[in-house]
Amino acid sequence: MKHRTEMEDMGYTFGNLLFYRDSGEVSPEVYDVILYQILKENDPSQAQEFYQSVMNGDEQTKNSYVENYWSYVKEELQKHVDGTLRDLDKWSSKASSYDINTHPRVPLILQHNSFVKETFTRVKNNLDYM
Repeated sequence: MKHRTEMEDMGYTFGNLLFYRDSGEVSPEVYDVILYQILKENDPSQAQEFYQSVMNGDEQTKNSYVENYWSYVKEELQKHVDGTLRDLDKWSSKASSYDINTHPRVPLILQHNSFVKETFTRVKNNLDYM
């Protein structure tokens, strides 16, 4: 995972980084991790201040950072979502080419990919209108 270090630095687990299936909403922790990574790469002093605001529960400062850097956070998240959607199409196409007699899990794989694609499509739709 691209942002694993930032996730762990902030005390988050994969269970915190969620896309909600029914609504396409994104958990706030996803935005935190992405912004922290962007700041670490571009302005380490700002990254440290943002990190401290998250660790101290300073929602006002944290939200100010998210607002100020929103376009970068959104762009990074859109890249991830769009890339995942492309990968899912590629993987589903490949799985569909397998003989079910020799690869009996293909239907389960396709069902899973469809589920994930529906979720990511909802997230994409939300992001595109933000």
